[in-house]
Amino acid sequence: MKLRIFMIFTISFSLFARVITINEAIDLAIQNGEENNIANRELIISKKQLNSAFKTALPNIFYTGGYLKTDGAFLENTPIQTAKSGYINFLGISQPIFQGGSIAAKVKKAKIEEQKNTLALLKQTRDTRLEVISIYTGIILAKNTLEVYNTSKMQLNEALNFAKENERLGKITNVELLKAEYQLLDIETSILNIQNEIEIGLLTLKQKLNFSSSEEIDIENFYVYREAIDSINYNIDLDEALNNGIAANFAKLHIQEADVEKMIARAEMLPQVKGFIGKEYVTEDHRTENSWGGGVLVSWNIFQFGKDYDNYEASKLNIENSKSQEKITHNNIEINLKKAYLELIRLNKLEIAYSKAFEQANENYKKDTLKFQKGMITILDFLKSQEMLTDSKIKYENIRLIQYNALEKYRSLLI
Repeated sequence: MKLRIFMIFTISFSLFARVITINEAIDLAIQNGEENNIANRELIISKKQLNSAFKTALPNIFYTGGYLKTDGAFLENTPIQTAKSGYINFLGISQPIFQGGSIAAKVKKAKIEEQKNTLALLKQTRDTRLEVISIYTGIILAKNTLEVYNTSKMQLNEALNFAKENERLGKITNVELLKAEYQLLDIETSILNIQNEIEIGLLTLKQKLNFSSSEEIDIENFYVYREAIDSINYNIDLDEALNNGIAANFAKLHIQEADVEKMIARAEMLPQVKGFIGKEYVTEDHRTENSWGGGVLVSWNIFQFGKDYDNYEASKLNIENSKSQEKITHNNIEINLKKAYLELIRLNKLEIAYSKAFEQANENYKKDTLKFQKGMITILDFLKSQEMLTDSKIKYENIRLIQYNALEKYRSLLI
């Protein structure tokens, strides 16, 4: 009766729920997911910062003003003179002439930051896709398992009713009957756990898609094609991951970034030169005079007790560290890709083993069902046969989805 109620509830739920395919789920998560939104904004920010870095080399319009009380010329960066006191205003244009290469270095650094955020967005998109696949297939795995458990429950109910009749006739003991009742309760507990897994899985998927928690959704099963697994060429894939993968490109950018930091550290040891031109307005004793002025400003930290040189030497060591880190990254790429590849091979062989195990368990269950009904074996022997069938069927039903997850993980390492 409980099973019938559950099936009616499931059918009703499916009728009113929004059914999502795996490709729709991936697209919605990439478009609406908060993680992707953050990564996209970070990329936009880095583009703005790159524009700002370029504009550092352009002329700058500035204004200087104030009230001075002085006996001679006194206002930094302006050719202003006052006799005793007055209001001073200076409007001018300044242009960097030589900054020791710091402007070019900062532009390069901003470009690298933009490239890093582009990679970060790609990485987040990849990770989102992989996470949605994991959640989606996890729900299907749970549904497959639930279906097997429900079938097992019906089989155990039939066996239990038969056993109760035999116990009434004195053909089996109460201990054997209790064992059957325990196994039935264990299946019912497993069904409850799987139902909870499905509910949490659907809630997690809704959050990933940025749906309301109250919106009812369901997912559509899909077929996993084995041919895709057989078409892998590990050596070509490894070369692709080492040269064009996200992790490898991040490592390259870190080296470039360290080199730019060295350029900036070097620029700090050189003079900074900029020119300016503008017009001054001086008001004193209710009289305003104006004149044009301009010049060249030079600033240079000639001696800082070796502080700038220490920074420069540290930046060179950072380049060496980044190169060493790139080697570590390449080693990790190779190890992770090899592990993922070997896992695919293992799962391929496991699929064959699970297929044969299910076939054998199914045959044994059919034979043992007849033997049990004829009294040729005990209910304990029958329960073992039924438990083996349940276990082997769950593994057989789900192995393709596990293979699919492993394949997508392998592919993600190539991006």
